[in-house]
Amino acid sequence: MSIKNKGHITNSLLIILIFCSIFYSRILATTIRFSLLNLLHFGLVPAVCVITLTTTRIKNEKQISLCFSFLVGLLVLFGVTLTSALWNNAGLINAIVSFMMLGEPYMFLLAMTCIPITDQIVRKMKKLLYWSVLINFLLAAAQKILIDSGKLYAGGLDGTDGCGGVFFVSGAGNYISATVSIVFALYFWASGKNKPLWLKIVIAMAAIWHLLFSDSKQLVLAYGVAWGLLILLNSKNIVKTLKLVLGLVLIVFIGVWGATNVEALKAYTSWARPELYGSDGLAWYAKFYSIRTILAHFQSPLNWLLGLGPGHTVSRLGAWFLRDYAALLGPLGATTTGIGQDSMDFVAGFWLTSGSSLFSPIFGWSGIWGDLGLLGLGAYFYLAFLTWRFFGWNDIAKVTILSVFVIGCIFTQMEEPGYMIFVAFILGLSWHEHQMHLGTRQETHIKSILIPKLDT
Repeated sequence: MSIKNKGHITNSLLIILIFCSIFYSRILATTIRFSLLNLLHFGLVPAVCVITLTTTRIKNEKQISLCFSFLVGLLVLFGVTLTSALWNNAGLINAIVSFMMLGEPYMFLLAMTCIPITDQIVRKMKKLLYWSVLINFLLAAAQKILIDSGKLYAGGLDGTDGCGGVFFVSGAGNYISATVSIVFALYFWASGKNKPLWLKIVIAMAAIWHLLFSDSKQLVLAYGVAWGLLILLNSKNIVKTLKLVLGLVLIVFIGVWGATNVEALKAYTSWARPELYGSDGLAWYAKFYSIRTILAHFQSPLNWLLGLGPGHTVSRLGAWFLRDYAALLGPLGATTTGIGQDSMDFVAGFWLTSGSSLFSPIFGWSGIWGDLGLLGLGAYFYLAFLTWRFFGWNDIAKVTILSVFVIGCIFTQMEEPGYMIFVAFILGLSWHEHQMHLGTRQETHIKSILIPKLDT
């Protein structure tokens, strides 16, 4: 084996190491009771990203353009985060952790696109993906049964909220675990063209069952809205738009019928209370509680641009990460305010927010804006735009990207490493498969032109 091929294989193994260090960190930390294992990836991801950038020689112009664009976006995000920290007297460790929480999945995507596009690497990564999804699903199903029977303790959570799969135990582990199954089912349905239809149906049904037994109702809303957004974005393509509209209408019809006639689905009618959504409805009062609190703390017009500082409002960092890891981050100079805890207390004390995270005032977009201001939002949106541009090559990839956008309006999953790294892995793998397909088509086209000439 040549040195070059060894380098390629080593880089692909490093990508796998990153994925496993994030995807399985929660269950391993819970099992061996060593919570600091959850922080290991904050050092691994940038290190592996630098290694792949400096050791892989990219010749594909699309890959070069992609890498350069993402590097610029990450540098802008880091610059805004650091500036916000300096302006608001936040700790340097706040800026570093905040940047990693937001930028880590994009670093991972950057590293994935730096490795060569080969069939061997794609097969290796697909094998890892299949096993990881299966392990997560089986663990979640087993946890549901064991917690309900009293044979497994989930930190006070019941079987529904506690069945986090590989994300056991965490507050929103059941949602993240179910999202893994849904994202994979969509990917497999679109990419498994050579797979039997019965297998696609089995995987889709298993994902739906996972969604039901984990009571992850928000995912239905998130993907429904994402589908609606995709229809709007495809409005120039009449045929595709009609197909998407008909599909959405059919799913909505089935969903409404199921929610009103099937006992297992009747929990989905809990949102159907018009009085919650009026101009003075409790839904809006609850959802925008943290935004009102953040605005009350603005002391300068620059707060609109730079926020109140990384970790100082309702991001995942500010709401509970700094609190949970205070013993480690406190001596490193971490700073905090009372905004995050105040919002947490509001969530726990208000019947609507404690009953459903749909109404939680602690959600991704409010956290980014509160911490980093409009400049931080702009930097993050730029990275999201690059993801859409380079990785949204088909409707399934686009719906997956849009679902992250919608979920960011519900809770803080955009800053959950396991969820975001899984989405990034799916997008990166799908991109590699697409590039291989384009290469095969181009090679076939060249042969079709050259071979007849050679015969003559």
